[in-house]
Amino acid sequence: MTKDRRKGLRAAYKKSGPFNRFVFWGTIVAIVIAVVALILTLLFGVYIYALTKRDAIHLTNITRTRPVPFVRKFPVIIEDGGNTQVLPKPQRYSPIYSLCPFIYHIKPDGSINLRGEIRDEKGVIVTEATGDSIRVVQAKRYDINSDSKAIEVVDINKQPVFQLMVIPFENFIREMEQRRSMRDKEMRQQKTTKNLIMLLEKAKQQMTEEHRKKEIDETIERVKQTNKFDDIENLKKMKIDEVIRLSYINQRDEIWLIASTHGIRSFKSLGENERSLIPRLFCYPGYSYPGKRVDQ
Repeated sequence: MTKDRRKGLRAAYKKSGPFNRFVFWGTIVAIVIAVVALILTLLFGVYIYALTKRDAIHLTNITRTRPVPFVRKFPVIIEDGGNTQVLPKPQRYSPIYSLCPFIYHIKPDGSINLRGEIRDEKGVIVTEATGDSIRVVQAKRYDINSDSKAIEVVDINKQPVFQLMVIPFENFIREMEQRRSMRDKEMRQQKTTKNLIMLLEKAKQQMTEEHRKKEIDETIERVKQTNKFDDIENLKKMKIDEVIRLSYINQRDEIWLIASTHGIRSFKSLGENERSLIPRLFCYPGYSYPGKRVDQ
């Protein structure tokens, strides 16, 4: 029965003229194209919806106010680019480093009132501290994550441009001791360093071009630059529980300033090595990993 029906259809197809056969296949092709187009349209719609939803979640995460962490009691230490200052009581403090883009006021309740801003290579504000909160200005190019003890802002490559954290005093002392151990190794190379400076000074005297002299001066300063010695033993005698650490990358007068535990350094341009001076704290995107640190 089925074979007879197939033979009948084939016979009818052969008897139909070229035009009817063209219409038949044209209809089939049109139906296939319409089905494929419908499927692609549905898939594109799902993609656009997911993208829009993701952007909306990201924007919500970015624009959410992040409260600045608290300290529990005084005295407390603030570390700005590797430089330390003991804050014995609540009051307004001047930045340790004159080019620090922030001013801070520690209140009696332990809240850290931070005011200032971080700018990108075009001088546009990226991150703004408005007192008791931190906000990101450029939502498309930056992300933010935080927990009760730290706030971090990263660029599109997930490299930190701003960090404010409260760390235990014990961790701070341990890091200081590690840095001092490294300085001791550097001291053993002091003779070589002095010889290098003498050679640079001699080369400078032979220079006639002013800009070349300036380059030599900058090189000498980099050679001389070492972290300041901190009296760890005296710090240990103080009843300190917490340390406020401030790290950032800021563009000012066409010069990049990087404040990290390695100190405050200036660069004319930034590469991966310079940006890695500030290790990342949190996982990203922030809306997918709220409060999750990289070491968790």
